[in-house]
Amino acid sequence: MIGRRLLSRSLAPLLVLAVVAVGCSRGSSSSQPTTAEPVRTVRLDLGIRLSDGRWLELADLRGTPVLVFVFATFDAVSQASLKSLRPFVPQHPGLVVIGVAAQPRAAPLVEAWAYALDPPFVVGADPYGKVENGESVLGKIEAVPTYVLYNAEGFEIDRTTGLLSEGDLAKFVRPVEASTN
Repeated sequence: MIGRRLLSRSLAPLLVLAVVAVGCSRGSSSSQPTTAEPVRTVRLDLGIRLSDGRWLELADLRGTPVLVFVFATFDAVSQASLKSLRPFVPQHPGLVVIGVAAQPRAAPLVEAWAYALDPPFVVGADPYGKVENGESVLGKIEAVPTYVLYNAEGFEIDRTTGLLSEGDLAKFVRPVEASTN
């Protein structure tokens, strides 16, 4: 017991130093995009069960740019994001917006979330748990809400995380809108 206490006291400063060093080596997540370069190797290919029970294959949306809004039903920031998304979605008719819940056992919660909050886009969940486990084409979702932008060919162009204003959303999707005009 004494040996453990002595060992933990002598290692504590080193542990604190290691945590500080790791924290300082990372950039501020709010000032950098989630991905440094566009991911062009994997095409959007994900099936989700929509809140109304229908099945949607996102690969069927090729030919149209897609914005995937990854959220959690219990997350206040995800809910607050609807304030920006409500006016944004109708102003960008050439862009398909899809909400995908990233949480365990999301299907019944997504139905209630969609009913209560009435988002201006379809929402669903991956019934196989691949989205929340980071095993889908969306990759690992570090935080919600996350926005993942795909071009008309189905390749990821960019992603970002956090609460975005309507203007931030418009800037974020500008690369795919410019290529479709």
